[in-house]
Amino acid sequence: MTKSLKKEFDPESPAFLNISLAGKIFKTLLDIFFLTITYTLAYLIRFDFDIPAQDFLVYKKTLPVAVLSTIAFINLLRMNQSQWRYSSIMDLINLFGAVTAGWVIFILYLYFVNMLSVPRSVLAIFWMLGFLFLGGVRFYPRFYAKLSTLASPNRKRAIIVGAGDAGEMIIRQMKNDPELGYYPVAIIDDAPRKLHTKIHGVKVIGNTNQLAEFAKKVYADEIIIATPSAPPKQMRHIVDVCEQSEIPFKTVPGPKEIVNGFVRVTQIREVRVEDLLDRTPIEIEVNKIAEYLRDKTVLITGAAGSIGSELARQIMDIQPIQLICVDRTENSLFYLDNELRSLKSVTPYKALIADVLDSNKMNRILSEYKPDIIFHAAAYKHVPLMELHPEAALRNNIIGTYNMMIMAENHGADKFVLISTDKAVNPVSIMGATKRMAELILQSYSAKSKTKMLTVRFGNVLNSYGSVIPLFQKQIARGGPLTITHPDMQRFFMTIPEAVKLIMEATKMSSGNDIFVLDMGEPIKLIEIAHRLIKLSGYEPDKDIPIEYIGMRPGEKLYEELWNEGEVPLQTSHSKITMAVGSHYNHWDLMSQHIDDYIRLAESQNSDGIYQKLQQVIPEYRPYLPEKRLSKTMVTTE
Repeated sequence: MTKSLKKEFDPESPAFLNISLAGKIFKTLLDIFFLTITYTLAYLIRFDFDIPAQDFLVYKKTLPVAVLSTIAFINLLRMNQSQWRYSSIMDLINLFGAVTAGWVIFILYLYFVNMLSVPRSVLAIFWMLGFLFLGGVRFYPRFYAKLSTLASPNRKRAIIVGAGDAGEMIIRQMKNDPELGYYPVAIIDDAPRKLHTKIHGVKVIGNTNQLAEFAKKVYADEIIIATPSAPPKQMRHIVDVCEQSEIPFKTVPGPKEIVNGFVRVTQIREVRVEDLLDRTPIEIEVNKIAEYLRDKTVLITGAAGSIGSELARQIMDIQPIQLICVDRTENSLFYLDNELRSLKSVTPYKALIADVLDSNKMNRILSEYKPDIIFHAAAYKHVPLMELHPEAALRNNIIGTYNMMIMAENHGADKFVLISTDKAVNPVSIMGATKRMAELILQSYSAKSKTKMLTVRFGNVLNSYGSVIPLFQKQIARGGPLTITHPDMQRFFMTIPEAVKLIMEATKMSSGNDIFVLDMGEPIKLIEIAHRLIKLSGYEPDKDIPIEYIGMRPGEKLYEELWNEGEVPLQTSHSKITMAVGSHYNHWDLMSQHIDDYIRLAESQNSDGIYQKLQQVIPEYRPYLPEKRLSKTMVTTE
């Protein structure tokens, strides 16, 4: 946009003010014209269009006062500053007040000042016609816009699901703005008391079980689901009946996406699989978390990953003293840096390339920035890949955690938070076993550390890098097949923003040496997610997009767990966060010997020794170990 155009549309610019002033003057002249017409008509109607000479003289003398008294109150109420195209009931009420007040002042003028005799019928007709004419001129633009809307052939006939606040907002916007491309023709709602009621003239015609039938009866082009707070079960039912209707459907944003409780038509989007998995908003005390973090320097390792980057975004909003983002992946850190810069937050931050295994560099970073809280999200997480590289999983997940934990205390950090996984519970994969080992190391050292150390454990997060849903979406885009390891495989799921909110809540409440487990809800079968994604993409499972079962991969479980044997759940002050009690490992001298063994095994890349050592320290670990992976002589590290 050029400087001249910017100036023209700047509300503070003289040009814009001149346009606005011209509009007010035009509207005022229009009011004067119509008030003059109504006062003249009042006299003509009263005298059957033949005004006597004496009354005509009174008419000429009183006309200016009759007009200007009403104009004064119209300007006093600033009625000509509003856009007439969007005239509302409140504008009508204000107009009624202005016309009535001006009429009363005019009568008082006649009585106290002029003593001229104006027939009472003229006064009554003038008031009535004045209100009708001035109201008509104000509502005509809106009426004309609605007529244009009805005549527009390009607008989609929309049936709205939900007669609540979100539905009302959507219908109002659709009716007021034809450029949005929608015209609401009917509403569907399950509340019996709302049946046959209307919202902005649009009738509630039935419930969701009748949606497919009624959508065809009203010739709907599209279904808009306006139920942002619907629980997952209800949302799945609505989507099912939408699919049965064979009419395209979309939804308004969920409660986590809505800003200030206001829903806009421009936010209408395709239904996503996460809408069907969890739409119940997680409540946290954001103000208390902000108070806790605001005077602190926060460091995140693995900051460019799925959890680390969301931590960075949310912490930037809280505005701590400083945010330090550490990751060894150049490209991902570059994109995170650009994103954080675009937020234009007042929070100073640094994006630093460093590896948690590089003790020298990490020591320099911690020495320079002195973080109060460290979120340790750096880890290898891909189960099948880590089965092929056990020494890499050991180095990153165990030794990297050990390095950061020791440095956190040496540099005076107040809290160290380990991001763990449900795969650390009764592990069968090298990834899960190394994460469980990291939990045990943290517990053991925490018993003697001045730094408060805690673990936060949770399951899969939706749309994380390399997770199942983006993989399914890519396979659908290629025309299939969708590959699933086993028809009974199921997983816990949570959205990334929800997980991060609960991580920060757990961090605030912890006094150290804790394992917190996040409530993941009910597990969901992957085959159900696959069917949903295929249908939401407009295809039929096994007809348009085939589904293939490829068999379980090394290190995978059919069912994920959140509790180790011997761990007792203890409810915390937050309903979605539970503490694992009874699983602590406090023998640091013995643990430090285990760590020395792990370091030697990683350096020698002794895979067989790594598996044996992990089983020694984690008795519940049941690795996938085919005969070809085991050597006849196992290296003992005890």
